[in-house]
Amino acid sequence: MESQSEKTNTPGFITKNHIGKLRKIILFLLLFILTPEAYNQVQVRESPPSGYRTRIRNYIDTLRIVDTHEHLFNPDLLKQSTLLDFMLLFNMQNYYDFVSSGLPRNTFLTLVGDSLSISGKWDLIEPYWKGSGNTAYNRVSLIAADHLFGIDDINRTTIGPLSDKIRNAYKGNWFNYVAEEKCRFDFIIQDGDRMGPEYKKIRYVSRYTPWITVRSKYRVDSISVMQVSEIKTLEDFVASLEDKLIQDLKNKGIVGIKINMAYSRSLNVERVKTEAARKVFRSLMDNKEYEHMTWQTAKPLQDYMVIKLLELADKHDLPVAIHTGIQTGNGNRLENSNPLLLANLFQDFPAVRFSLFHGSYPFGGELATLAKNYPNVYIDMCWLYAIAPSYSERYLHEWLETVPANKIMAFGGDYNNIENVYGELVVAKQIITRVLTDKVRERYMSEERAMAIAKMILHDNAVSFYKLR
Repeated sequence: MESQSEKTNTPGFITKNHIGKLRKIILFLLLFILTPEAYNQVQVRESPPSGYRTRIRNYIDTLRIVDTHEHLFNPDLLKQSTLLDFMLLFNMQNYYDFVSSGLPRNTFLTLVGDSLSISGKWDLIEPYWKGSGNTAYNRVSLIAADHLFGIDDINRTTIGPLSDKIRNAYKGNWFNYVAEEKCRFDFIIQDGDRMGPEYKKIRYVSRYTPWITVRSKYRVDSISVMQVSEIKTLEDFVASLEDKLIQDLKNKGIVGIKINMAYSRSLNVERVKTEAARKVFRSLMDNKEYEHMTWQTAKPLQDYMVIKLLELADKHDLPVAIHTGIQTGNGNRLENSNPLLLANLFQDFPAVRFSLFHGSYPFGGELATLAKNYPNVYIDMCWLYAIAPSYSERYLHEWLETVPANKIMAFGGDYNNIENVYGELVVAKQIITRVLTDKVRERYMSEERAMAIAKMILHDNAVSFYKLR
């Protein structure tokens, strides 16, 4: 028989005393695991003082903002148009959602013209408004109608009062009031027609699409007529591109170059020898006036001209904004606009600053990788809050964890009317506030750091990128 002392000293024999100690250890481990500090491993600071959410929201509301991308109608021309009714809020992105939900494509001119009464227009679009009213495009318009005109819904009974209020607003200095007082814009980057000197917030970028997507003799001849200079050779064609850019610098004071070629071809651009480009150009000029080369046949010449345009951007220290991701409208080819297709250009032109538009939706992870790896690549979230607010919020969280904050520009409306720009800005501020307060709550960053980042992404980064003054 073993004695009691022998049992307690035998290896592997568990006594009540051992069980008690094990219970204490397990209880301690459970308490440790269930404590927030144990599972949130990115915390590097103490909990923020109470009220930080309100302070961050209020701070963002006081900020001056740079709007990095718009296609705004000239308000002076808008006052003379047939668009001053409720369709002003529906004429652009919303219309494409109506088409997506079944509206015939050939109805646009009818809806923005004066051949139908207001009620007639509503009869035409009402089924598609009901079908697509859930989208963020349409939410932006609802916010604009509510905040700017006091109309809390858009329906058959409100389109008349809403139309009246829009017309009355444009009798005064409405555009500047919304841009300066409601949006608090310091600058608006306009991709479009030049506006009058009274619109002092506007700065301009120019597109050179006729040169970089050329595939017909008619296109070359049109440029020749426009510039009153004969274009016979490839060298003439290149010279005409530089002449136009210098003219835009002088007459419009452009602050950047815009490339939107993903609407018609792939963003993939390869280095092309001059002789190969010259061969395509000669073939093009030997064609009939309205005969079009295939995209594949014309690609060497187009790629050559893209490289020439980037060389000019480098020479004149102009940043380059590139449309990436989703294209406006219906039936576009998304594979053309994957930002990864641009990587060789970022490497070949390290001194050129590139801004990739629209958060590259839906290529948010690819965009993060490019902006993180290449010092000359920046993220621009223009239009993104109207495309998908949840994507904007999810990826702003991720981009603030992966990309230096001084490389993110967080707002541009991408609309042709200032009302929807305001509506999208309301959504943008809500999302930026949520993301930054989440980061503070999680102790990823301090409240002071969050406020500093808000100012960077809504103002300072764009001022630096475009060298605004």
